[in-house]
Amino acid sequence: MVRAGSTAHDQPSDALDFYCDALTALSRHDVPFLVGTIPHVKRLADAFRAASRPVVYVAHILKLDYSDAAFPFWRLGLQPGAGNSTHCVEGTWGAEIIDELKPCQDEHLVAKKGFGSFANTQLDTVLRNLGVTTCVVTGVTTCDCVSNTVRGGVEHNYRTILVSDAVAEVSRETHEGELKTMSRVFADVKTTDEVLAMLGR
Repeated sequence: MVRAGSTAHDQPSDALDFYCDALTALSRHDVPFLVGTIPHVKRLADAFRAASRPVVYVAHILKLDYSDAAFPFWRLGLQPGAGNSTHCVEGTWGAEIIDELKPCQDEHLVAKKGFGSFANTQLDTVLRNLGVTTCVVTGVTTCDCVSNTVRGGVEHNYRTILVSDAVAEVSRETHEGELKTMSRVFADVKTTDEVLAMLGR
């Protein structure tokens, strides 16, 4: 029997804040598309809980000086002490999971320092201890954190399902391109409704 776990991945407050509020002025970014993932992720998390399947959260949580950051934060315009100097910093609102998707008591929240959820984290240990063999991946953004997490899951021999309407990118064009790449080799790409139907079997 396949034991599926939902990885409600990477929707800390600052991830959406950074990609939405800070980029609203830039017309090339599809803010409603990013925010539109929230109801789908919530439906999935609620359904997994109802089916007694694990829900595991992963969030970017960094030191104030970014000394533990394992991604090129400077390419995103993030500099310690300048601009949004608290982006995903531990102990701040920005490192918390958004209110609509808060973890329930006893659900795991894995802290990561880079784009991929498996790189230098306890995620693999947590999933194996929970008996998970299939990861259902959600979150933002498709081409960065989500894609790196899917690839990391494959390298750890997990079957991976990427939920197409529960992930998003700053542009729909790049999102669609990444979904095609993911479906070619790395993941089964399904909608929320399709995953819920599989869960009910």
